[in-house]
Amino acid sequence: MISEATQKALEAQRRKSLAKTRKELELALSRLTKNTPRVVAKGTKITAASVAKEAGIDRVTLYRYHEPVLVEIRKINDSTPKVRLKETRSELAETSSKLKEYRKLVEEAQTEVVALARINYRLDARIAEMEELIKLRDKVIEGLQRQLNAPSSKGVAVSLLAHQGDS
Repeated sequence: MISEATQKALEAQRRKSLAKTRKELELALSRLTKNTPRVVAKGTKITAASVAKEAGIDRVTLYRYHEPVLVEIRKINDSTPKVRLKETRSELAETSSKLKEYRKLVEEAQTEVVALARINYRLDARIAEMEELIKLRDKVIEGLQRQLNAPSSKGVAVSLLAHQGDS
């Protein structure tokens, strides 16, 4: 039979080992929660197996002696969908707000494009009108130059020019 002192020593060692293992599990869970694991890949889903692997212990030990850590893992996994849903709703609201703002900007831009198109149309019409006036002016100038250069009509051209100056 084992002596009482040995039993106390074994019990103390067992408690110390459990405490050490619990501490390792809690640290592993913390690292996985913060997505800074040392053993498993980043982004690994938080499960009993992944926590045990990160802590460097057997999964059976976790199930057999560390129920509080299992409860914490379950809480994290139960709350994660709620947190994701809340984040998704927040993102959706933000995206919806941005969409409304962008639609308003598009409407304003479309209104501005229509106004600029109207101005452009008017300016094109004005340019066409001015080009016609220039063509008429060029014809008049050409005709007057011909009259000036014609030998028999120099007097007529001068009198035409003098007559235009009076009006």
